Parts: sequence; structure tokens; C-alpha cells
Amino acid sequence: MVTLAYTIAEEKGFPVVRFQNYCTNETLAGLADKVGHLCDKDKSRLIFDFEKCEIINSLGMATLLETLMIVEDYEGRVVISGLNAIQKKFFGLTGVFSLSTQADDIAQAFTLL
Repeated sequence: MVTLAYTIAEEKGFPVVRFQNYCTNETLAGLADKVGHLCDKDKSRLIFDFEKCEIINSLGMATLLETLMIVEDYEGRVVISGLNAIQKKFFGLTGVFSLSTQADDIAQAFTLL
């Protein structure tokens, strides 16, 4: 069985999805459904923290984009924090920032929400 590369917890009244290790479509399984359930409960303003994410591959990126589109369908907002320089470039090239807002760190992410 594959170990999931994310956890979801509520902090300061907002759901925070923390990504870790190697993010692929398999290690991000169920993310879109779980975020969709949060949005159903009017929790559509979220933080995605990538501080401990080492790598996200193209299939993991597809899963992330699918999840961001679900939040957009609910007219929600995602603030992404903790990206390294390579991830920032990759996220910019793949259109992630057209569906989210970027923060330098999690403290700024809470401020932006």
C-alpha cells in the first residue's frame, strides 16, 4: 500500500493541506475528494503547504490541478506556501498560480486568507 504524501488539519479556522516527501498521483490519492468534502462544508478557503514536499511529478501535478479546479468550482480560494525555487517555476509553468495565490510562508498564507 502506498503511503499518502499529504495530511489535512484545521488551523486557525482554515483547512491546511501539508504535502510531504514524493507527491505522485498515487501518493495524492483521495485529495480531490477530501477537499471537495471540505468545500461541501463551506471550508473552501484553504492553505496548501509544500514546505516538506521534496518532489511533485507530472501526475501529481495533474492531481493538484484537479483539486484546485474543485475549489474554484466552489468559488473558494487556495493559498500555496512553502515552495522552493524549482517548485515555484514548475507551478508557474503548469498554471497552478492561475488557480491559486502564492505566499512566501504559512504565516503569510493565513494573512492572505
